[in-house]
Formats: sequence, structure tokens, C-alpha cells
Amino acid sequence: MIEAGLPRHVPRGVRPALDELLALRRHGAAMRRLLALDAERRAGTLSTALRNLGMDYAESRPYSAGDDVRRIDWRVTARTGRAHTKIFRPERGGDVVCLVDQRAPMRFGTRAAFKSVVAAHVAALAGWAAAAGGERFGAHISGARARHVPLGAAEGAATALCSALADASPGEEEPLERLAALAAAEAPLGTRFVLVSDLTEPEEALERAAQSLRARGELVLVCVRDPLELRLPPPARYPLTDGRERLVLDTASAGVRAAHARALEAQRARLQRLAAHPGTRCLALCAGEDLFGMRTAA
Repeated sequence: MIEAGLPRHVPRGVRPALDELLALRRHGAAMRRLLALDAERRAGTLSTALRNLGMDYAESRPYSAGDDVRRIDWRVTARTGRAHTKIFRPERGGDVVCLVDQRAPMRFGTRAAFKSVVAAHVAALAGWAAAAGGERFGAHISGARARHVPLGAAEGAATALCSALADASPGEEEPLERLAALAAAEAPLGTRFVLVSDLTEPEEALERAAQSLRARGELVLVCVRDPLELRLPPPARYPLTDGRERLVLDTASAGVRAAHARALEAQRARLQRLAAHPGTRCLALCAGEDLFGMRTAA
């Protein structure tokens, strides 16, 4: 059931428009509720427990009289033969980082919008959600020339992300696993990550990407799909094109329909396994649907 008070928004088109992405600013608070950003901070997950320490590890130094014995670094102590104490710095916490897939497979659509456009709207809204909460925001993009928005004040960072997404210039198509590793490397402990993609990469690679992010905080996966990927049209021969090449999808073939059903079931099971980990939520959204009607992935 859709939460009362949420707006309606259906992304459209084959490329995101800057004015549309910027206009989503007014929906930041609604997106915050949809992503359950505040609820995630109260959840009793492993990453929340880490954040409750209020500190992030900085380094270890030799033990001095009066140091808290609970902070002895036993690994360094064993390696050096001399007692060492862990030094912590105040953890920033509350940061939101979005990873958004704009690679070639996302530039596909049969209804209302390309998956890449839907993903761009979700990513922009994640930035505006961070701004609505007064948090810092950063982003990583795969498949666009401008690939990185450094972590900073959310208002400016979200605006920079909108500009990067509206730039139609394709760039390096970095695997999600690599993108996740880069995001995790710069993120403070307790960061909330939002990963927006069709999540069609091999399960092992997706799990490694998710594991990198979960090690630093909570993770919301937003799976963007096209209606054709969920349900084949009636049996017939359908021409498809990317503007350069053409192919025919023969849905009258029993083999094609069986393969599609197997692939759909495999992806459903993969998403369930990803979402089963503590600190992970998985939402699903289909092109042509109300973005604020996105649901928990089945």
C-alpha cells in the first residue's frame, strides 16, 4: 500500500532533463520517507550498532598509562610485542551516497522512459532527500562522463548530480562492483548508500558490491526494470532497435518464453538473497509506473 501523502511522479523520455531533475527538490522529504532514511538510522542493524559508537577508527599508537583498556588494538599489540591503543575520530554519520547506473543496458525502454531516465530521477531524489534531512551527499555514476560528485553539503551536491545526469555524454561503464569499492573507500562509517540499477550483473559481483557498501553502513537497492523484462508481449515477432542495429524478438517461440520465465525467476531469487542481509533493503520500480509507488522487491 502506498503511504498517504506521497506525491505521484512518473519519469518520461529517453534522457533526463536538468530542469525536471532540479524540480524534484520539492519532493525530497517524500523521498526520504520512501527510502526510510530516518527509520534506517533507528534500526538495530550491525552498521547502526557501529555508528552508535560515535567514532570512526583513525590509527593506533603505543599504549599510555590511563588509556581505556577496552580500546587496546590486540592485532598491532601482537605484531609489535608492545601494547597499542586504537585512536578514534568523531564519526560524521548521517551521510547519504548514491550509486547510479547509466550504462548502455540501462538506455532501454518500451514504455514512458528508458530505465536510465528512471534511475536518474531516483538518484536525484536521493540527493534531495539528503538535503531535506540536512545531511551530506555524494554520488558515483557509471556510464556518464561526469562520474563522481564528492561528498559535501547535500544541496550543492544534489545540484551537481542533476547536471551530471542531464549531460548526455556517455562515459566509462564501470562495473557496479568497482563503483561500490570506490564509494565505500571514501565513505565514513554509518553512511546510507542508495544503489540504483537494473541489477542484472552476475550474482557474485552484485554480492561483492553489496558487501563493500554494507561494511560501511546501510544499503538500499533500487531495482529499475522495463515492463518487457517482467512480462513478454503476446506471441508475435517484434522489431527492436537501439538506433543503429535492429533485431526481432520472437515471443511466439516456446523456447524464448521459457528462457524469459527462468531469467525472471532467477532475478527474483537473487534480489531476495541480497535483501536478506541485515542492513539491506531492496525496492523495485518499473518504467511507466509512479516512482513513489515503488515497492519492496518480491
